[in-house]
Amino acid sequence: MVVSIKTLKGKIVTINVFLVLVIVMIGFISSFNVYKLGGQIDGLMTNNYKSINVSTKMTEVIDIEDKAILQYISFENKNSLDVIYNSNEKFHEWLNIEKNNITEIGEKNITNKISDDYFLFYKSFTNLQDYKKTHTNIENIEFYNLRVSTLASKVKDDLMALTTMNEKAMFKGRDNTKSNSLSVLYFILAISFIAAISGLIISLIYTNKFLNPINLLMETIKSVKEGQINKQAPIINSDEIGMLAKEFNNMTSRLYEFEQSTTGKLILERNKSIAIVKSITDPLIVLDASYKVQLLNNSGENIFGVLEQNIINSNYLETIRNMELYDYIFCVVDNKVTDTEKIISFHLNDRTYFFNVLVTIVNDKDDKINAIVVLLKNITEYKELEKVRTDFIATISHEFKTPLTSIMMGVGLLLEKNIGVINEKQEELLDAIKEETEKLTDLVSNLLKLSKIQSNQAVYDIRPYSITKIALDCVKNYEMQAKNKGIILDNSIKEELPNVVVDKEKIIWVLNNLVSNALKYTNAGGKIIIGAIINGDKMKVFVKDNGKGIPREYHERIFEKFVKISAYDTEFLSSGIGLSIAKGIVEAHGGIIYCESEVNKGSNFTFTLPLEK
Repeated sequence: MVVSIKTLKGKIVTINVFLVLVIVMIGFISSFNVYKLGGQIDGLMTNNYKSINVSTKMTEVIDIEDKAILQYISFENKNSLDVIYNSNEKFHEWLNIEKNNITEIGEKNITNKISDDYFLFYKSFTNLQDYKKTHTNIENIEFYNLRVSTLASKVKDDLMALTTMNEKAMFKGRDNTKSNSLSVLYFILAISFIAAISGLIISLIYTNKFLNPINLLMETIKSVKEGQINKQAPIINSDEIGMLAKEFNNMTSRLYEFEQSTTGKLILERNKSIAIVKSITDPLIVLDASYKVQLLNNSGENIFGVLEQNIINSNYLETIRNMELYDYIFCVVDNKVTDTEKIISFHLNDRTYFFNVLVTIVNDKDDKINAIVVLLKNITEYKELEKVRTDFIATISHEFKTPLTSIMMGVGLLLEKNIGVINEKQEELLDAIKEETEKLTDLVSNLLKLSKIQSNQAVYDIRPYSITKIALDCVKNYEMQAKNKGIILDNSIKEELPNVVVDKEKIIWVLNNLVSNALKYTNAGGKIIIGAIINGDKMKVFVKDNGKGIPREYHERIFEKFVKISAYDTEFLSSGIGLSIAKGIVEAHGGIIYCESEVNKGSNFTFTLPLEK
């Protein structure tokens, strides 16, 4: 009667029990043969070695007796008799042990012969004692050599024969044991090999049999995933896999019915909306209130180098390692910034991309954050166009500089009257030309500086720097000019001040511009001070002079482009670009710049920079 096992667990248990029984059988056979082999080794080492040891002991006793007899004949030493009697007793003790340890065929005959020959040997010694009484010492020795010594040698030969027999038995037993051990080894290997092959075949057969329904179920699952919701999995067996396939079929049937319902259509529309969002060409991230990623479109995957399926419900910081973007999102959510747009750059495939980051917070009905939508608007093309514009301005400005220099040189030669005499009206006209040319040269220089800042260096290299070293670099640029004009240029910034987090080159430009303006409007004997103080989490850097000063109504307007203070004094006329550029740089660092000035008493330009945390 064949018992049918219906459950998968029962089938697996049956195979495991079979394999365990095979292992137990192999272990039992191996243990039995090892035990049998151990018994053979034990007999080999015990019985034969014991006989060899007894034979050696008896040989030693014969040698002692033989020497004692010689001493007795030669010196009539009565102690020798005691030795002979004691040795006789020891010999019989060892002989009795050997008689009880006979294991080999013929060993008994040799033992009996040893006993008989020893008896004749000892009897010859007794005869020697009687013979010694009536004969000379030479005759006694001759008797010993002819009778006693000969019989002693015979007993030794018998003992040697006993030893040889047991040694041969030991070597033979060793060879038999080795042969048996090899036989046992080959037998165990054969049984193990047969069991392993049988187990492998059975495992392969039943593994395929068990996995086939699972594979069919997986193929059905893939079909459902691809959209064939009404796909049914074949039910081959009535075991757990069959029950799983049956439940899966029930689930797909309910899903198909659900898809046809109104709710299913709504979800379909939602999926379409997500598909539309994912197709947006600009990167888009959706975070929840805990900054966990809920959605990342295809463009976002390309920019951040991650797959949406790998980062869903993971924290932003664990998956998208861009701290600048995270800090900005955090500041917007925490209401630390009012502007919800910021330009951030990314380096991808040896190219720099610029994105205008738009952060939108979606609140629920209770005004709690439901989602944070981050859209990165690609403005790389606009930035590239801006670079083209900046390069164009730089090129035109550079081309202007050469003819302006020529005009300045020509006007200078005319005013110096090196090439001819000019009248008073001509000189006034040339002075006006020189003044306007100097203004135009100043404008060109500022345009060149502006183009340099707005070109490839538009991306700020923000790092911690020492404000002391920045100020020293600025002083080196203008100390000779200040000395020539008779103005004291004093750097009062202390070395122990903490670092500021800035773009060093741009902040040096700001300081250079402020110092340059101070030198321009400070008379000989004046003083310009560069200083810095800590104010909360910011550092205030100032450039103070005791020059001409600026009217109050211009304190804010001077930071606008092309503003001229023409209502006060012609000496204040300038291109009006430098301070505008300085304001843009300071604000890009999250700071402010302002002016405090009084006419004829001097000016104090101050700007703030972030401290290193």
